[in-house]
Amino acid sequence: MRSGRWSRRALLPLLGIVAIHAPLVPVAPGSGAAMPDLLWCLVLAFVARAPDAAPAAVIVGLGLLADLMLSRPPGLGALGLLIASEIFRAPDGAARGWSPPREWLFAAAAFAATILATALAERLTLGPGLAALRGHVVATVLAYPFVALGVGWLLGQRPARSGTR
Repeated sequence: MRSGRWSRRALLPLLGIVAIHAPLVPVAPGSGAAMPDLLWCLVLAFVARAPDAAPAAVIVGLGLLADLMLSRPPGLGALGLLIASEIFRAPDGAARGWSPPREWLFAAAAFAATILATALAERLTLGPGLAALRGHVVATVLAYPFVALGVGWLLGQRPARSGTR
């Protein structure tokens, strides 16, 4: 059982690195299609289903790596990801009793808020405007349910419920 716990803990960093590199692959150069933030989807789906297998240090590390690899302001995306994941992991377990649509809505709102904060920070440094980030938000919101289903299938469980571990 102990090796199963460690394999679950190793799964998030491994899949996280794949999720960080996915937008860097030139799938359709010049198409202008927005790539979803698969790391965001992966981390929130993982924390909702296996909070003990997603330590905050790993989440921050993956978030910082993504910020650096994807040329985003270092730390803003990581901070937003950590805040959202800690709401899912709240000690009272309120978020764990959410239905899948409510979980999806929270993930979408939290991602949009993080993108807005990032856009405001980039605005100070003459980065891209909000219009350029709209497609990124939409793509991530649409990708979340599929990533959540995949994580649930990989872990063999549904989102953790209140009072259960």
